[in-house]
Amino acid sequence: MIMWTIQPYNVYQQLVKEGYFYCDPNQSENLQYSDFRLAYRWMIKQLKAKAGQPCNQVTTPLWAWYRSHDYRHQRPDFRWCKTYPDEVCIEFDIPEEKVLLSDFEGWHFVLNNWYYSSATSDEEWERDEKWFASLSKQKQQPVKEKSWQRIFDITPRYGEWTRNGDAVQGCFWLLQMNQVRKVWRLKKGERVHEIYSV
Repeated sequence: MIMWTIQPYNVYQQLVKEGYFYCDPNQSENLQYSDFRLAYRWMIKQLKAKAGQPCNQVTTPLWAWYRSHDYRHQRPDFRWCKTYPDEVCIEFDIPEEKVLLSDFEGWHFVLNNWYYSSATSDEEWERDEKWFASLSKQKQQPVKEKSWQRIFDITPRYGEWTRNGDAVQGCFWLLQMNQVRKVWRLKKGERVHEIYSV
């Protein structure tokens, strides 16, 4: 499965030097927020169920794009996601069974700790929200977490209420240099250029 991950340039340097890279949760900007940590814990549990336990030192997944925009399996455009002053887009090939794919928009229900209704109209949405609000706080969390399973449906669907699968992300435990196919670099003030290709 071909995927793309945007990382700081020093991640690529580590890949070249060590032959592998995994997430250090202390270096992750997203994990500085408690809401993100709760969502990541839930996703980690789902990844373990799909791909198994990681090796000992790995605790937090890496993230990559499977579909980055417009329902297409394509490399993300640096113009959409400039994150670091010196960054790389790494194209890699990873076995499908090692990746957990999810709908990027749906993931925001997990990040925000919201119930993910299956509504396809304003009326259904209002009915679902009223029903969910009527549950006790104790019953809401398991119902909410069950609703989050919907993010793993990445079937492309179009429409105001049925839109799904436009952007698809994937999480996985470890990136190895022998999986890397191409690397592009974007340094602030410079043009994007390819720095590695097999």
